[in-house]
Amino acid sequence: KVREGSKIKREYDSPKTPYERVLAQPDVPEEVKDRLRKEHEGLNPGELRRKIKKLQKKLYSLATPVPGVYV
Repeated sequence: KVREGSKIKREYDSPKTPYERVLAQPDVPEEVKDRLRKEHEGLNPGELRRKIKKLQKKLYSLATPVPGVYV
């Protein structure tokens, strides 16, 4: 916060993901950062979305009643 006369002006950091914030921390060991980098490189958002959608469909089919079967 910076006071300019009677007003207080706030300065914000540039937006960062949690992943970027962890990498910027000096107290996080390099081994942890290397492991995170390796895992982050292997992520594919498109593939993750397809897997989630497939699992959601399966879950929905298990939760919907089968016609003709009464419980």
